[in-house]
Amino acid sequence: MIASALALSLGSTAAVAQNADPDGAKGRVYVRVSVAHFFFDENAKIKLGGAPVAGGNATIKDNTPPSLEVGYFILPNISVAATIGLPPKTTLRGAGTLSSAGDLGTVTYGPGVYTVRYHLNPNGPIRPYVGAGVNWTIIFDTDDRALQNFKTSNTFGPALVAGVEVPFNQRFSLFGSVSKAWVSTNSRYNLPTPGGLVPGTARVALDPLVVNAGLQVNF
Repeated sequence: MIASALALSLGSTAAVAQNADPDGAKGRVYVRVSVAHFFFDENAKIKLGGAPVAGGNATIKDNTPPSLEVGYFILPNISVAATIGLPPKTTLRGAGTLSSAGDLGTVTYGPGVYTVRYHLNPNGPIRPYVGAGVNWTIIFDTDDRALQNFKTSNTFGPALVAGVEVPFNQRFSLFGSVSKAWVSTNSRYNLPTPGGLVPGTARVALDPLVVNAGLQVNF
């Protein structure tokens, strides 16, 4: 009787586990290749010689780099993911009272988002998810334009993501996602004037909205 009860219990547990995770999502690794578009929501606080520049602002050119994501399901409906983009180059332009300055400088950066995600329907035909984490963007290079000795810092801040996966089969899926990050960078530079170079700083809020779509491969 004890042996029969134990066998029945183990069988019931296995059946429940199989029904909860018929595709073996727990422990599944996936890789995504895609194209992402960055919509920057920028705003700058600019100083020259330590004094704020009234009405001075800056804009940043949007980018559309290829991106790569690697994810892992630690539970059937919870995954962790790292998303990075092929380092694009963007241009910082003067705005407001600095609009006549034109291109201020260029920045080559490596965007990265690292999130924990909750999958609402991990084994269904349509699989939405939401997540939260951090955006960590590394600055690889800067080039001068109107500014000289232009440098800017890496960024780090919170990020949210929402998306959906639509599988063809157990191996391949299409996906789309939207993420939002709140990050700022600190810049320093010298501005050429008739009286010589004037040192300046800028605190630039980037706050990108990123739209991403591509192919997912499950392993």
